[in-house]
Amino acid sequence: MIYEFKLPDIGEGLHEAEIIRWLVREGDVVNADQPIAEIQTDKAMVEMTTPVAGKVVALAGPEGATVKVGEPLIVVETEAAVAGEAAPTEDSVREPVPAAHGEAPRPARKRAIAAPSVRKRARELGVPIDEVEGTGEGGRVTLADLERYVREREAAATVAARDEAKKDALPTGGAAGGRQASIATWTSIAGLDALFEEEERIPLRGLRKKIAEKMVKSVYTAPHATGMDEIDVTKLVEIRKSLASELAKEQIKLTYLPFIIKAVTRALKEYPMFNASLDEETNEIVLKKRYHIGIATATKAGLLVPVIRDADQKSIRELAVEIAELSEKAHRQALRLKELQGSTFTITSTGAGGGWFAKPIINYPEVAIFGAHAIKRKPVVIDDEIVIRDMMGISLTFDHRVIDGEPAGRFMRTVAHYLSHPEVLLLDVR
Repeated sequence: MIYEFKLPDIGEGLHEAEIIRWLVREGDVVNADQPIAEIQTDKAMVEMTTPVAGKVVALAGPEGATVKVGEPLIVVETEAAVAGEAAPTEDSVREPVPAAHGEAPRPARKRAIAAPSVRKRARELGVPIDEVEGTGEGGRVTLADLERYVREREAAATVAARDEAKKDALPTGGAAGGRQASIATWTSIAGLDALFEEEERIPLRGLRKKIAEKMVKSVYTAPHATGMDEIDVTKLVEIRKSLASELAKEQIKLTYLPFIIKAVTRALKEYPMFNASLDEETNEIVLKKRYHIGIATATKAGLLVPVIRDADQKSIRELAVEIAELSEKAHRQALRLKELQGSTFTITSTGAGGGWFAKPIINYPEVAIFGAHAIKRKPVVIDDEIVIRDMMGISLTFDHRVIDGEPAGRFMRTVAHYLSHPEVLLLDVR
């Protein structure tokens, strides 16, 4: 019996996914619940498993292809139709599949056991993960195994290149001829190196491709307008420093972000139009009654936006703990889909070493995004006197279809007020 496993809707609003890596080939025999592919959705990379056992007779396309929800991802001839063919276990070696006319037989192979994050890193390094010897539990391939494999491969390549260069540079016409050959060989190698170093092409795939698509959709759908300002956060610097030393005793790292989240959620309650989206089909502005704050997080793989749900209901301490947990999981690429979905407003930052101002791009379909930037000690005028204060650059990008400049200015002033008087935020125990 032929079974078509169609791409399910595994995420909020998912319409399609990109095939990052096939974990099986046509002709392979698979078990039920065996991983068959790694796919990239708008939110995260997901490892798909087959719901049935049998022989793989067709795949949706090559790695890099896009599959829409409801389209077949893999076609399996189920066990009932291939009775007598034993399905291999995850650790067993796959038997060669008989080759079609004119096609060379494929060698037997063993599928490596590895986490999706390790598989992704292997792709970035250009490492055939099935060839890597795993030293983890049960033979699982670890990041350390990948690094060892790369070092050994590079060492072998260096030795081979040196041996080849020496062979090509052997004398062919006496001592002078040998010197000329050697010079010619190394000049040729140097010339090739220079040629190849002029440019490098990196495929726009996976998470980077999804980020690009979402940014383009946001900019070309919502007319962006951005306001910028600088605010006095001298009190905030002092309070954070005092509380940070206390929380450090509990192994909790306190950044400025929990305070910014509290200030933003307070402003969102005063100006509900910012905690909204625009339904373009019905021409309705949808006001959100809960405050799920997306935190733009830079990782080696690209920008991820984990979500802190009901942020207005959490204390500074609770926010600090959750931010640390989400950030750690984001850098390990271990975030679950539900931790990347449902944000109603997003906060971003250029970091402590970043620029003073920036123009953030809206996390569509939200209608605004707040940017918190570097804190610097600067001379400012207070009561006609020049004093040194801790100043923070801020920016607010908003969808001009929904929000005008005047309310955007009031929203920024409200956030600025709370960040300039952070003692008020400490009253929000929950």
